[in-house]
Amino acid sequence: MKKLLVGATFIMSACLSTAMVSNASAQLVGIGTSPQGTLTYQIGASVSKVMQDVGKIPSRVQPQSGTSTIIPLLNSGELDISFANTAEVYDAFHGVGTFPKQPNPKLRMMAVIFPIKAGLFVRANSDIKSIKDMKGKRIVYGLASQEIVRKTVDAMLATGGLSIKDLTPVLAPNVVRGADDLAAGRVDIAVFAIGAPKVAEVDAAVGGIRFIPIDNSPTALAALKKDFPTGYIAQIKPAPNLVGVKEPMFTMFYDYAAIAGADVPAARIKAITQIIAENRDALAQGQPLFRQMETARLFTNFNVPYHPGSIAYYKEKGIAETK
Repeated sequence: MKKLLVGATFIMSACLSTAMVSNASAQLVGIGTSPQGTLTYQIGASVSKVMQDVGKIPSRVQPQSGTSTIIPLLNSGELDISFANTAEVYDAFHGVGTFPKQPNPKLRMMAVIFPIKAGLFVRANSDIKSIKDMKGKRIVYGLASQEIVRKTVDAMLATGGLSIKDLTPVLAPNVVRGADDLAAGRVDIAVFAIGAPKVAEVDAAVGGIRFIPIDNSPTALAALKKDFPTGYIAQIKPAPNLVGVKEPMFTMFYDYAAIAGADVPAARIKAITQIIAENRDALAQGQPLFRQMETARLFTNFNVPYHPGSIAYYKEKGIAETK
């Protein structure tokens, strides 16, 4: 009888342990994004789907008001992963710039995933043709939940020798509300990532929109970098997914990254990093910008630590920068 009891106890313990491991592996990954219609929501939805399809990793997209809300939730462990531009990630980790005296020491990089094309857009029938034409016009501003976007507005205005003092700012909490304000006629100029689905929605609602080109000159670049040091100017060309780009034009670029909280287990982050790194085509079905992802740039050091799980993956694959 004792032997039977001991054997039964051992089997029950083994089953319990197996169940605990199974439960841990099945734990939902919380993916923080901005509201529906934004770029980060589209990225998060795409990554969530591929995580489930390829890695059988369950996840839940959890929209927040913006990255300035998401990052503290990563730091506290209330969210697991998210996406933000590298300038904001640097500011948030060190507690400078858009996160003044608010460091997030548990923020970790996972990967640089692709460049973002930012742009200021107007209705197609607007008389605004250049940044300089924006003087005195109404522009979406404030963006309290997306402070880094406000910096892109300042940087793009600077390329035309303007500042927000030269325009009439209309406060909005985020870019989605700002796009709605343009559709409703409350502003003349709004800001959004070029290629985002919300822009296509506004385009259809108002009978067409246009993105305004930026001057590609050393003076314009210096002005842009003064407000946004990690930004740069590059050319884009018309494409089916780039609503509002009517002809080849220059606009503002900056890099986007996948980020995580430091307390997420390394094995889980390694698995997610691998899924992102090795499934570009599948990810691009949900967000075409993933087609621009480059393996050589996934690990890019800009003084924000990478998660140990991501580092383990890059070392395993022989990424030179991690050695």
